[in-house]
Amino acid sequence: MDHSLPPRQPAANNPKLADNLAKADTLLARFKSKRLPHFIAGQADDGRSAQSFDNLSPLDNTVLCNVARGNGADVDAAAQAARRAFAAWRDAPGEERKRLLHRIADRIESREEEIAIVESMDTGQPIRYMAKAATRAAENFRFFADRAPDARDGLSLPAQEHLNYTLRQPIGPVAVITPWNTPFMLSTWKIAPALAAGCTVVHKPAEWSPLSATLLVEIMHEAGLPDGVANLVNGIGEEAGKALTEHAEIKAVAFVGESKTGAAIMAQGSPTLKRVHFELGGKNPVIVFDDADLKRALDAVLFMIYSLNGERCTSSSRLLVQRSIHDDFVNGLAERLERIKVGHPLDPATELGPLIHPRHCEKVLSYVDLARSEGAVV
Repeated sequence: MDHSLPPRQPAANNPKLADNLAKADTLLARFKSKRLPHFIAGQADDGRSAQSFDNLSPLDNTVLCNVARGNGADVDAAAQAARRAFAAWRDAPGEERKRLLHRIADRIESREEEIAIVESMDTGQPIRYMAKAATRAAENFRFFADRAPDARDGLSLPAQEHLNYTLRQPIGPVAVITPWNTPFMLSTWKIAPALAAGCTVVHKPAEWSPLSATLLVEIMHEAGLPDGVANLVNGIGEEAGKALTEHAEIKAVAFVGESKTGAAIMAQGSPTLKRVHFELGGKNPVIVFDDADLKRALDAVLFMIYSLNGERCTSSSRLLVQRSIHDDFVNGLAERLERIKVGHPLDPATELGPLIHPRHCEKVLSYVDLARSEGAVV
């Protein structure tokens, strides 16, 4: 079943959409011209096998690009590059890391429009949300850059009978595995603190939206990040991701995604006692009481449930309304939902774009079917 949007909505009467579409064609041309590579030890890397996979457009399921399908050998090359680069990066003064991370933030901001358009086309997220992806990503780098000089500061805790003190030391190469919903910003959320602390990184982006990870690693190295400090391996989670979480040189794993995958990663890393930093799924409610400002509450409910196409770990999947205002609130919500604009993600007026992948679309629709089977009115 095809639930995709048409690849093009009429843009004759929508100059901004037409302009964004023209820019997207230019920006995506580089990805269509050749297979998307890994980035290992400071350079593009086509991988150690001829295997690849297609990256599909959320708009119409056409192929945006072909992507190198990383395997254990690719992961090993990246992990070894991160290991070789670790000592020098660990020993670099905190002020030096701070300056470099701020340069990365500057370059992210300078490519704000490119990042937004590529991210929207790769994920289906409306441009109204992705327009500030670079701003948030740069803020992440600046926040952690300013903490780099103090990253190793421990604590002195003297007591009358003994002396206590703590040390903070970079742990070594770390894996960063990021999701497909807002990949650019969430990648910086994990990579920036690792770099500020003096760790090196191997990044495995989600296979459904890999494009902006290439932009990020290019930006970092253009800003002067030493070779091997940040590496990128594209691939399938069960293949490249599993090899990464099991690799002996990887000392910790940062992951954003569903709880089941987090449990698998924890199990895969346990034989080598890897540390983990997880942000997993939730079942978040919005609760509305009768003393709330109902207009503001409606705005909040719409944003929490439907923004970013509902594809976010903080998306609210439950709405709990006090009985005394239930009917009025639900009727008001239904009226507002009728006005949500579904459309092309590059149209600034679009509030809800296409879901990222046919498999995810089928998953979402299965919940609608489940609700009907349990007696809900849909």
